[in-house]
Amino acid sequence: MHRIDFDFMRDKQKDTNRISLPPRLPQNRQELDRTIILLGNRKQTELNAHAQRELESLIGVYPTVKEATLWKRVLRRACQGVIQQGK
Repeated sequence: MHRIDFDFMRDKQKDTNRISLPPRLPQNRQELDRTIILLGNRKQTELNAHAQRELESLIGVYPTVKEATLWKRVLRRACQGVIQQGK
């Protein structure tokens, strides 16, 4: 598995316009995909205890609905960037 590199996202940001990222980032594509799914579920409803623990283990916290919405968007863009870099 390949390690996901989020540096390209951080490099594009100015101090006045920072991207909000979860405390811990997924370490590979499989974790990234699962995190995106769980964040999508979280933004719609409260997750069950198992899914909450899984999401916490992937990103370090159980996000609010607002954080889940924002972080899902950021991680999906990162995922798209990884795909484009691989072409």
